[in-house]
Amino acid sequence: MTPPPHPADAAYTAAYSEAWTSDPHGLLEFFAGDGTYTDVAMGASYHGHDEILRFHRWMLKFAPDSIIEFTAPAVQQGRLYLEWTWSGSFAGPLRLRDGRRIEATGERFSIVGIGACQFGDDGKLTSHRDFWDAAELVEQLTSGATNSAGLLSR
Repeated sequence: MTPPPHPADAAYTAAYSEAWTSDPHGLLEFFAGDGTYTDVAMGASYHGHDEILRFHRWMLKFAPDSIIEFTAPAVQQGRLYLEWTWSGSFAGPLRLRDGRRIEATGERFSIVGIGACQFGDDGKLTSHRDFWDAAELVEQLTSGATNSAGLLSR
C-alpha cells in the first residue's frame, strides 16, 4: 500500500476525504498507531487504530452513503486545520451526547465542521478533533418527520 501524502502536500485533502468516505483501513494509514480521533460535539474520543476503525464502522452504519470532503487546509508546525462537509442519508440510529436516541428517518443531511489535527515528523496524525454543531444535525434529521418528538427517546 502506498503511504498517504504528508499533511503539507497538496494531495492530502483529497486523499484524506477518500479515506474517510470509503476506505476504513486506508484511513488508519493517516493515523499514528496511538493516534486519537475526538468527536467534540458527541463527547467521545477513540484511541488507536482499533477504536478509530470502530468509530468509522459506526459512522457508516449511521450513514452508509457518507461523503466527507475536506477543504481549505492550513498547515504549520505539526498542526493541520481543515474545513469539512459530511453528507449522507440517516439510515441507522444516532445516540446523542445526553443519552437520547434518534431513530433512523432516511432523511438526507449535510453538516459542516472544522478538524483540528496534530501530526508527527512522519506526517501521521497523532490527534484529530472534530468541531461541529450537533443541534444542526438533529434538526436536519428530524425536520421531515411528521412527529419529530416521537423520534427522540432515552
